[in-house]
Amino acid sequence: MCMNVAIIGTGKIVHEALPVMAATDGIMVRSIWCREHSLAKAQALAERFGIPVVTTDYAAVLADAQVDTVYVALVNSVHYAYALQALQAGKNVILEKPACMRHRELARLAEEARSRGLMLFEAVTLLHLPAFHLLQTELLPQLGTLRHVECNYSQRSSRFDAYLRGEVLPAFDPVAGGGAMMDINIYNLHFTLALLGLPLAAHYFARRGFNGVDLSGSAVLEYVGLTALCTGAKDTDAPSFGLLQGDDGWLRIDGPVSTISSMTLSLRGQPSRQIPLPPVVHRLAPEFEAFADLLRREDFMAMNRLLDHSLTVMQLMDELSTPKSPRPVACPHQ
Repeated sequence: MCMNVAIIGTGKIVHEALPVMAATDGIMVRSIWCREHSLAKAQALAERFGIPVVTTDYAAVLADAQVDTVYVALVNSVHYAYALQALQAGKNVILEKPACMRHRELARLAEEARSRGLMLFEAVTLLHLPAFHLLQTELLPQLGTLRHVECNYSQRSSRFDAYLRGEVLPAFDPVAGGGAMMDINIYNLHFTLALLGLPLAAHYFARRGFNGVDLSGSAVLEYVGLTALCTGAKDTDAPSFGLLQGDDGWLRIDGPVSTISSMTLSLRGQPSRQIPLPPVVHRLAPEFEAFADLLRREDFMAMNRLLDHSLTVMQLMDELSTPKSPRPVACPHQ
């Protein structure tokens, strides 16, 4: 069974995903939808990748019998509405991260998908990387009992200067689902919860901008005998990394945990060593290969495991994003 996809959106991630989808066995891109102001961009993408249909009519996309899967790659705040319509039209759905703004929204989509026998995926690259599976199954057990986990993904946004001038683009608009936790720290949360599950308690300490958005922040997750620190920043640059510390050694990921470009393992009494990583053609390739394979095999058990994980992360994000009397900076220029 081939996955016949309609692309919803023309943003940066679509430009990155389309070459991967075009090179993935079992995926055919049938159409691309956009808003009127992005029509020229959509037509250029269609010409480049041989996409037969370009449209600004979402109802037409959902009525197209040749499309079985809708890939929603729009601003975070509209994920729920577009996905719900697609599921109700009998389409499988791939949602860019974060899947939704709130746990209740994703729970409603999950209910709709499961009741209709459809597949619903959140596009979280990390979970499908061969290097992450290697970490989970072979490297983590060598560390003994985990005591500390730390992840830092800090990357000054290209839109931050505009924000400092008082121009609020979606990346820094809390109404649109912008901010450090939704955009960048979510990778750290997915990584940590995939390894450890929900914490006993969680706290979020954020630096907030003039409109209340979290420009950067650290989530402290408390487990039995273990604390995890997840930091994400869109206002500053720093070396990104992941660090797992156990009774018997430590494991360091250089760079964001979302890509796992290199890992170093150090076991007590042994010299540290670089871990050879399985080759990946493109960071998005394992993700789309997995989605196409699960659909082909109609593996709803595996799909539901992934969906349950996404629901768990969204549950934690709800808790972390509960307002706690933020102190905004005095003006856009501070």
